[in-house]
Amino acid sequence: MHELRSRRWKSAFNTVLNDLRAWHGSEPVELGQKVLSGYHHQWRIVAGWRIRADFGEPTPRQIDILIPENFPDAWPRIALVDRPDFLTWPHVERDGILCLLPNMAELDVADPAGIVRNLLGKGASLIQDLIAGPMVERDLRDEFLTYWRYDLTTSDARVTSILRPEGPSREVSVWQGKRIKLIGETENDVRTWMTNRFGEAAMKRSRIERGAIIWLDTPMLPSEYPCNGRDLLQLAERAGPEAVEALARIAIDRQESIVTIIGADGRFGPGLVAVSLPLPGNGRLSHAKRAEEPINKGFRPQHLPPARLVERTFGIEPVVRTDANRADAPWIHGRGQDERAFRLIGSTVTVFGCGSVGAPVAVALAQAGVGHINLVDMEKLVWANVGRHPLGAPSVGRNKAVELAAKLRADYPHASFTGFATNAATVMANSAILLQSDAIVSTMGNWQAERKLDEWHGREDRPMPIVYGWTEAHAAAGHAVVIAKEGGCLRCGVGGTGVPRFKVSSWPEGGSGAKEEPACGAHYQAYGPVELGFINSLVAEAALDCLLDRPTTSTHRIFAGRRSLIDRAGGSWSPEWLAAYPDRGEGGFVTERPWPRAQCSNCLRVVAA
Repeated sequence: MHELRSRRWKSAFNTVLNDLRAWHGSEPVELGQKVLSGYHHQWRIVAGWRIRADFGEPTPRQIDILIPENFPDAWPRIALVDRPDFLTWPHVERDGILCLLPNMAELDVADPAGIVRNLLGKGASLIQDLIAGPMVERDLRDEFLTYWRYDLTTSDARVTSILRPEGPSREVSVWQGKRIKLIGETENDVRTWMTNRFGEAAMKRSRIERGAIIWLDTPMLPSEYPCNGRDLLQLAERAGPEAVEALARIAIDRQESIVTIIGADGRFGPGLVAVSLPLPGNGRLSHAKRAEEPINKGFRPQHLPPARLVERTFGIEPVVRTDANRADAPWIHGRGQDERAFRLIGSTVTVFGCGSVGAPVAVALAQAGVGHINLVDMEKLVWANVGRHPLGAPSVGRNKAVELAAKLRADYPHASFTGFATNAATVMANSAILLQSDAIVSTMGNWQAERKLDEWHGREDRPMPIVYGWTEAHAAAGHAVVIAKEGGCLRCGVGGTGVPRFKVSSWPEGGSGAKEEPACGAHYQAYGPVELGFINSLVAEAALDCLLDRPTTSTHRIFAGRRSLIDRAGGSWSPEWLAAYPDRGEGGFVTERPWPRAQCSNCLRVVAA
């Protein structure tokens, strides 16, 4: 295998070399090991050539063509040898390699010479633009997060922001711990997030301090990155009096350090970076290894004038430049580019039933960005549930709703999740919980409970849509019925004993496909999480649609499993399914049909009332 790869590499290498000779018109200079070792080890560069390129300047520039170890599967790099200092030009890395392709680019490995010619062309165009000048400042500002990360003074990745990434400059709250430095708008925001993520005990190990966000009209250039406290104060002055006043208040408070977020809007959205400034004069050694002068020098500790304290705080003490990891809801749910996230974070959903359908649906809605989810289930998790449930062994023996809420709070600490270890009737008796919901999802699989929910919905004049989800035997099919303001209620399409009038699958002797445990009355459905995944997605998507584009008429979505699944389990398509979809015998698809509007007893009762 190694020998085969070696021959392939040599063939590609020689193909490129011959093409360069013909295309460039001169013999490329092969690079020696000393030059090759100067390039970033990440690319595993093992060979290459140097050529000269004329850009209309007095002296041609030198360009290196760098061939990686696993060429042509890994694409070559192009480097500019004659270049200005690092961070003077955008798209030029520290070792001179040019950034020419996006990280998801794909190239035709069957044409190694074409790859090199294409990259050389892109490299030449970039260099010409850089020499011309106008793009330099624009791209350094528009992509300032990239260039800031090239010039960090520490790799500390603890700084995490749940701030609104927008102006104006303002004072914010900071929690500093060993695992995380969390910056939020208010003390309550920080406390809630930390409690959700790490539990109540986390808040006992440190305290919340004051920080600041400096919002600039335009992003910084590398030459404007703050190196010391004085530079930071000058950035605040550039941002306006609100920023200066926020920093001054924190300095007067004499915190051990001042954590500051610097933000600005770039071409592709807002960006945040972080700066920490230690309070000078606390007996430490300075960056020059000399003992620092006390910040109170010349004054009694409590008599240092505020203006002099601010001046001394923001002096020559070096700052620590770090990244700011965004953990705010719009960033987590769409990297700040998905408009749906801004709508979903303000939505509330109540989920009845936290079993193998309801729990994954709740997780999906949390991942989509729903800001508050009520979870209702009175049952405890047992070992037999674990194989197809988001909760695992640590939650066995504990209430499903309460445990799922705790898991979601830890996973998505910016949102709110409440678990109710009770039944649906208790929650319906307290209508406020339901009436505050933008949508309700019911996957209880209990006809009496869902019948009561359907009746409550009608009495309240259907103030929000309800999604009822259920599976058929062996997860051969799944249903998501949306009961909206108009159209039929749940009872319109379900018989008096809770059996849907329209089924996809049919089982021998009219059975449900249920299995029985070696215990009295202990029945269960034998399907796994993979088959169930399609159905869970069906129900979750219906719920999401109710939040984003509220339906006006009741509708019925169906997932029909593959025919092979039904055949293996000993079932068949139902007569009503074959009549409705005679040409779709292979299964494996989703369809939507109107939910019937019958003059059922529930609808008649509501009309009469």
